[in-house]
Amino acid sequence: PAPPRESSAEARPVAPAAMPDFHSVYSEHFSFACRSLRLLGVSPDALEDAAQDVFGVVSRRLGEHTGEGSLRTWLFAIVQRVAANHRRSQRRKQQPLEPLSPATRAEGPSPEAQAEAAQAASIVQRFCDGLDDGRRALFILALVEEVPAREIAPVLGIPLFTVYSRVRSLRQ
Repeated sequence: PAPPRESSAEARPVAPAAMPDFHSVYSEHFSFACRSLRLLGVSPDALEDAAQDVFGVVSRRLGEHTGEGSLRTWLFAIVQRVAANHRRSQRRKQQPLEPLSPATRAEGPSPEAQAEAAQAASIVQRFCDGLDDGRRALFILALVEEVPAREIAPVLGIPLFTVYSRVRSLRQ
């Protein structure tokens, strides 16, 4: 009898997924990084510098992403470390900042809508500021960015069912 033939799927080696280039990562994930940095406690005046730091790390380490987990969760781990560094830096400075003068716009949202949006953002920011770093990261990934729990667990280094439990607690 003839030996069993290999199926065509078994005979071909599986090619690794192509690693995206830096420019596509930057354009696709810049707003995610800025949103996450802000929710992780980076002040608005330091946001641009923090985002630059994040993508500086991404440009140096993009080749190290193994494809295990999503690119977004890998990027979030970098965002967490950069945000922690910026918060430490901000605490060291301890200098009161002068408020910026409000910019005037010819068109756009009404002042009432802007005030409501600012109040809502302030409530979310105060809530985030009251959370420890682990729960804050979980809040951002699970409830703001809607990343699946199976991708969050390895990034935060906690069991999957702990993710589910903590998300339920955060929702309450």
